[in-house]
Amino acid sequence: MVLDNGSAKERLVPILKARRAVLLAGAGSSMFVGYPGWGQLIEQMRAEFAPDLLWAHNLSPMSFATAIVDEIEKNNRLADYYNFLDRTFARRPSSAKQHDDLHVALVQLGFCGLVTTNYEEVIESAVIEAYTTELLPWRCAALDLCLQRSYRVFDFFQALAQRKNPEWVLHLHGHYLNPKGIILTERDYQRRYGESPTYDAQQRPLNVKLDTLHRKVLWTLFATHPLVFVGFSLSDDFFVHMLRVVREDFELGTDLTHFAFVGVTDEEDQVKAQQYLRQYNTMPIFYRVPEYKEGEVPDHGDLRRVVNELAAETGSPIKSSSISAINRRMLEL
Repeated sequence: MVLDNGSAKERLVPILKARRAVLLAGAGSSMFVGYPGWGQLIEQMRAEFAPDLLWAHNLSPMSFATAIVDEIEKNNRLADYYNFLDRTFARRPSSAKQHDDLHVALVQLGFCGLVTTNYEEVIESAVIEAYTTELLPWRCAALDLCLQRSYRVFDFFQALAQRKNPEWVLHLHGHYLNPKGIILTERDYQRRYGESPTYDAQQRPLNVKLDTLHRKVLWTLFATHPLVFVGFSLSDDFFVHMLRVVREDFELGTDLTHFAFVGVTDEEDQVKAQQYLRQYNTMPIFYRVPEYKEGEVPDHGDLRRVVNELAAETGSPIKSSSISAINRRMLEL
């Protein structure tokens, strides 16, 4: 299988060099260091709180998560549920791996801002390592969009124009230290994004009002910066809805304005990915995933090679995760 990323790199590399792009990391990116993916998390929830509940094939992960939380509420175990979320995504002890070399290389590609739908601090940890020197420790803080401190999010957007090394990671769907605010179930989504997406016969979005902060933040990101998705399947109904809203607002047609790292096993996968992403104005950057059987965990290790190739083409430094003892002591202060 031949992976042709030439056109995508030709478009993306100048954008990264100019520090115009925003990284959007999904759960797949954090699976490299053992945090659960979306499906894994829901299975863990089922095992912990509703072992007798069956996951019907026609039920979406979001809907099944809602059914599990219904059981949790019925059994008066909300406190246990919040503790479960906190402990699942909490920072690891200093002896454990909080991030991977992949994350360190990724955050050095030249993004003007870092955004995630994840609840943990993998990206923050990678940023601290990437930009800490023996003379100056670097700080990177989490911004939780689900907290009532929207002025901090305004500061985040203002900083994008400065194109400096990142000091914040914006958590769109919450943070483990605020488990009550995490977006996971259908009710959580509707509370933050309003009514569910609807479309007309031509698949144009109908509910286009920017009537919640989450809708406004997504619209602003999608309309003002090229997004680079990593570990993100672009199957989230509310996300793709806002991409469609921006497409209609600006009459983009099929113009390609965003990018997504996509793992494929064969040429058929490549064609399907291109067709699917084009409707969301997104261009794929492919990496190889070896064939695997149903139930097996796919190997996404080739993503490292593609990120390192981009780093070489942008002239970005690649700092190993084996930092010096001096740096480690500084980070622990």
